[in-house]
Amino acid sequence: MKTSCPHCHGVFEDGRAGAAYLRDEQALAAIVMWGSGQLDTADIAKALQCREDAVYRTLQIAKDGARSDRRAG
Repeated sequence: MKTSCPHCHGVFEDGRAGAAYLRDEQALAAIVMWGSGQLDTADIAKALQCREDAVYRTLQIAKDGARSDRRAG
């Protein structure tokens, strides 16, 4: 059975994540919460009512993007 999450990219089959990432305001909120240093990915996922793996992937993409920006500058 396939279902889609309105907060994440991708499709979930049988409760397993495909390539799920947070988007828009949720992604920004996750990055800000993580940057505070007071919350872990599980806490952020609970606050945003989404999957922890989506939070982790989103933070990883943001980190990789920041690293690329530093190299280009």
